[in-house]
Amino acid sequence: MGDPRKLAALSLALAVCPLALCGQTAGPSPFGEKVEVNIVNVEVFVSDKDGKPVSGLRRGDFELREDGKAMSITNFEAFRQMAAPAAGTPAPGTEPAAQDASLSSAPAPDPLHLVIYVDNGFLLPAHRNRVLQQLRDFLGQLRPEDEVMLATADPELSIRISFTRDRAALARSIDEIGKLTSLGLANASAKRQALTQILEIRDVNSHPLIDSPCDNEIAQPARFYASAARAEVLRSLGAMTALASSLSGIPGRKALLLVSDGMPLTPGEEIFQVLAEICGSRTSGSADARLSGNGFDLGTLYDDRQAALDAQGYSAADAFQAFTAHANAQRVTLYTLQAGGLQGSSSAAADLGLNERVAQLPSVASVETTNLQSSLTLLAGNTGGRAILNANDLRSDLAHMQEDFTTYYSLAYAPPHTGDGREHRIEVRVKRPGLRVRSRQSYRDKPSLERMADRTLASLFYGIEDNPLEIEVKIGDSAPVDKTTWMVPVRLRIPLFKVTMLTTETSFEGKLRVLVATGDASGKRSPLRQVQVPISIPRAKALVALGQYYVYEVKLTLEPGEQHVAVAVRDEPTATTSFLARTLQVGAGL
Repeated sequence: MGDPRKLAALSLALAVCPLALCGQTAGPSPFGEKVEVNIVNVEVFVSDKDGKPVSGLRRGDFELREDGKAMSITNFEAFRQMAAPAAGTPAPGTEPAAQDASLSSAPAPDPLHLVIYVDNGFLLPAHRNRVLQQLRDFLGQLRPEDEVMLATADPELSIRISFTRDRAALARSIDEIGKLTSLGLANASAKRQALTQILEIRDVNSHPLIDSPCDNEIAQPARFYASAARAEVLRSLGAMTALASSLSGIPGRKALLLVSDGMPLTPGEEIFQVLAEICGSRTSGSADARLSGNGFDLGTLYDDRQAALDAQGYSAADAFQAFTAHANAQRVTLYTLQAGGLQGSSSAAADLGLNERVAQLPSVASVETTNLQSSLTLLAGNTGGRAILNANDLRSDLAHMQEDFTTYYSLAYAPPHTGDGREHRIEVRVKRPGLRVRSRQSYRDKPSLERMADRTLASLFYGIEDNPLEIEVKIGDSAPVDKTTWMVPVRLRIPLFKVTMLTTETSFEGKLRVLVATGDASGKRSPLRQVQVPISIPRAKALVALGQYYVYEVKLTLEPGEQHVAVAVRDEPTATTSFLARTLQVGAGL
């Protein structure tokens, strides 16, 4: 499932075959009615004043609040994995074995699903390739059980290699990403063009009574650039939103490392700061009177005091906040890496024209740096991750990120609501002074059907299966519908002894819910479809029927070629759900 994924629609039709008595099972097994329990898990990272991870904390050391109300911590685990030192040699930075005795019984960290997302829309090629080489080395330091996926924005979201433990395959994919076209140069060119136009307008429309004159039209290039840059930011956030959504149904721990030169929190803000620097300030009533008395129409002059307000009109802060809330809802921790690293203040000025160097004024450069880094800090901070900024040698920072993957606390609580669909704020505190805490700051209480849909899409994208209902999948013979589509029957054999049956005076009644999604090799996928399936067995036939199968047939209308099918079947009374994925060739050989 490692092909690029781009969304489109396929047609899907569902049909049901009647109950079929399809042979004996291995025999009935006991079952009881279950209640779907809503538990919220929060991964917490604790460090000391030097940034080193802190171990040895207990449940009572933590306070957890939801929407400001204290919650009881129902489950608590402290995870830490330490590299085994050589015989007779203590691990670096530790005392002899007695100090680490409390760690010997600590459970091993859960396996991790890590996505490395290279946003070519906001990267210069040289910066990207320098970082990729260091990431290539970093992947070799992950635990063997951790799975990694590589994705890019080119500008659309593309999955370069799906989750794998094959480090050699990941290294090859990283090398291929280093050869891709980057849009960072085009964005830098657009910014330079906006600066050039602004300076040309200033020179053409000079006013002798003002030291640094600006007609209103001088702001037009800044507005055009800011609008285009904001659209690019929203595109990038949209791609990451789709990626986070696809991760939602993956169980366990999930992290996304964003590699970027930085996405501006307020696109174009540094260009408006240039306007504030070069346009004459009218800071007193007497100055305005002097200009008006000399025949100037003040309405035709751009007021430098307006520049900051104009810039805020293009702010994307709300979109960044919405994305972090979405990532938290999917339990995805964000790590951000500014690929440009630490640069000198004049590093970009050498190839600018003399007039353009105004963009390198300290105030302008400061606004640009803060603008790019603020978004990366926000993304990481709101989800409990780390922002790696101003680093040319990434080894130390990547090591700290690796510490997060292996040293953390897992807190769980039962909220006083279930599936209300609302976003709730989470706050975690440590009672011991001097310690720093990071965790996700919110979560959305998803309805059960939405969680089921998420898991179904995870099966479609990544082939993840879980089959507690022991359902069998049989693919029937496909038949052409027309010149472009084929009908493919997919039969689900469901053992009835696995289905919860409620009794009535005349029958045994069960209820299933079936979700189906399909996608082709290029990433086009169908809308997710769902249907409720009632089951009714007369009492007189129950003894025989409950030892056999119920057959449900899904008829799919698909295009020729490789197709992926994901099916979820839930036993409604107990919420026990099976997720299955299959790959098939449609119209093969025809």
